[in-house]
Amino acid sequence: MRTVRFHEAMRYPSITPGVAHLLGIEAILVDKCRRCGMINMEKYSVSEAARILKIDRRTLQRWVRRKAIPAPAAGFVNGRLVRFWTEDEMTLIKENKAAHYAGKGLDRRTGKKARRSL
Repeated sequence: MRTVRFHEAMRYPSITPGVAHLLGIEAILVDKCRRCGMINMEKYSVSEAARILKIDRRTLQRWVRRKAIPAPAAGFVNGRLVRFWTEDEMTLIKENKAAHYAGKGLDRRTGKKARRSL
């Protein structure tokens, strides 16, 4: 059986799996609409954003709850709900951090400045 690459299969949009099997072609069927609507933009999960910004995930969640930063957009990836920020939103978060974030607070036990664990 001959395997047809994506761009070759797109030349023959009328090939169905049954016709492809009769012709001896293993067709790779991809929905064209999904492919056309995709924009290649970097997306960051809450954990990735926290790692990049060198802050805790809970801090990001607190800022979202206080509406200091935009909430991450939700989408499905492999059947799971995933929340993520785009690069434009990451710049807003970085600006918010520069303006309002003073670092970790005081250690409750000692009263001294808390150490960074990141």
